[in-house]
Amino acid sequence: MFDDRVILHVYQFLLLLHHVLVQGFSTLLENVTERRKIQSMDQRVLLDCKPNGNPIPRIIWVFPNNIVLPAPYYGSRITVHRNGTLDIHAVRISDSVALLCIARNEGGEAKLQVQLEVTEGVEKPRLRNPPTESVQLSDGIINLNCSVEGKPSPEITWILPNGTSLLRGTSIFRFHHRFDGTLVIRDPSVSEIGRYRCVGRNSAGYVERTVTLESNRKPEITNKYSSLVSIINGENLHLNCLSSGHPLPELTWTLPNGVVLTRPQTTGRMYLCQTTNEHGSSSLSVSVIVIAYPICTLMDVH
Repeated sequence: MFDDRVILHVYQFLLLLHHVLVQGFSTLLENVTERRKIQSMDQRVLLDCKPNGNPIPRIIWVFPNNIVLPAPYYGSRITVHRNGTLDIHAVRISDSVALLCIARNEGGEAKLQVQLEVTEGVEKPRLRNPPTESVQLSDGIINLNCSVEGKPSPEITWILPNGTSLLRGTSIFRFHHRFDGTLVIRDPSVSEIGRYRCVGRNSAGYVERTVTLESNRKPEITNKYSSLVSIINGENLHLNCLSSGHPLPELTWTLPNGVVLTRPQTTGRMYLCQTTNEHGSSSLSVSVIVIAYPICTLMDVH
């Protein structure tokens, strides 16, 4: 006959053994669903399935069409490691499927469902033009190019020198932003000179290109004197010399006696206006005639 205490200890041991064999698996991961989004093809994907239990659970991965891969499994592209991790090399769009990991032991089973979604790779915008460029002001139409590529397709915005933003397909005043990213400037003038910024942006980042519109040209004198300028002796002479250019030109007047005026001065007669910058010079010649009325003198007659 066994002592009652021995029987009690045996009973407690059997309860503990039942808990280990049957209830021990309850610490395994719960039945859950996980969604995994892969935004780049051809990369390696690791999907963990690591339950706890005693005895150690047996793990299988179930693919569509009831394809079952036990752990361990070694294939050319897909591996199931001994710890239950599913290893997929060079993931493809066709790998966008629902996968099921099942872990079992004598105490029961638990499941982990993974919804794998593979999309085309996301790429930061890249410029197909140099990041900076200088364009000379010219008559007619000027096209400022900005070609940007990336995944998804970047949204291109042109920012004018005054801070105004133009999206694709929009127009304002002389400016039109075409759908290919080109900024069109119609009949540009000196007032359109400045720095133009092209910004390409998508979910992966942004890139920027700067185009500077310049007017590096020699000065031009815009007014002309087509005939002789006449003035009465004693009157003030006013001659205009209006010029344009970039950079702003320096202007001088040369007097008939050869004196050169580089700052505002008062004088009686002027013949030559010359305007100069680093790109050249222009001049304006003005012929001036001074008209003197005859003077009568009284003489005594004896």
